[in-house]
Amino acid sequence: MGKRDEAHAKRQAIIDGMLADALRPAYSYRLPSHDALAADIRRAIDQLLAKAEAQSSRCLTYEDLEEALPPRDVSAEDLEAIFWILAEHGIEVEDGETG
Repeated sequence: MGKRDEAHAKRQAIIDGMLADALRPAYSYRLPSHDALAADIRRAIDQLLAKAEAQSSRCLTYEDLEEALPPRDVSAEDLEAIFWILAEHGIEVEDGETG
C-alpha cells in the first residue's frame, strides 16, 4: 500500500470513529480521565492549563495547542480528550489572538 493509500485509510478510520462516536447515545459517553491519558498528552494539557492561567485567559490559540503537543503523531482520541479537559476548565481553543 502506498503512502497516499495509507494516509487515506488513516483519515477514513478517524472519520469512521468520529461518526460512530456521534451516533452513540450521549448518556453512554464518558468524559476522558486525565490520569488515563499518555504521559506526554497529560504534560501537554498541563502546559496548556498553565499558559491559560499565566495569561489569565479562558481562550488559547491553535498555535498554543501545536506548541504543547508532543512531537509524535497525536490521535483523534488524544485531541478530543485535550479539548474535553480544557473545556472542563472553561478554556476554549480558537483561531486568532489569545485574550
